[in-house]
Amino acid sequence: MNKSKSPPAPADFLEAAARLASKFGWETRVFERDAEAVLVALVEPDPNFERFIWIYDTERTMLRCLLASQKEVPAGRQSDIVELSARINEGLPFGCAEYSFSDRILVFRDTSDLTWGPVDQIVNDTTSRVINLAQRYASAINAVLDGERTLLGQPTVTVPDDRRRP
Repeated sequence: MNKSKSPPAPADFLEAAARLASKFGWETRVFERDAEAVLVALVEPDPNFERFIWIYDTERTMLRCLLASQKEVPAGRQSDIVELSARINEGLPFGCAEYSFSDRILVFRDTSDLTWGPVDQIVNDTTSRVINLAQRYASAINAVLDGERTLLGQPTVTVPDDRRRP
């Protein structure tokens, strides 16, 4: 795929993200801050995740997609969730899981260069990667959050090894 000659306009990016959100039936809210155009969608009625966030950094021409979990991490589970995030991230070919200390939630994230191709394709592909990554690890996250399993000292939660995927 050839790189685009110029970055998309923020309005074009927001329109592409809104089109995708509407395909899922998600309610959205748009806002801008500093050099960012942002679209936030409530991903109801998903049992594991609360919101999907598309952020266009217009200075770096980068898209950042975030899928925020619904459940707040109990104080007693924080170290297990941080360890689970590290285990998930080990060897991932793209994206990541990260713990938000300020919000006490787990977030899945991926980024893309918005000059790489058509904005709709980049938004769709990056969104799909984040959603697929989150779905892949949802059961392990829930097991740790619900206190059914622990990680520290006992690797009892199975974390799929993405390095073996074709």
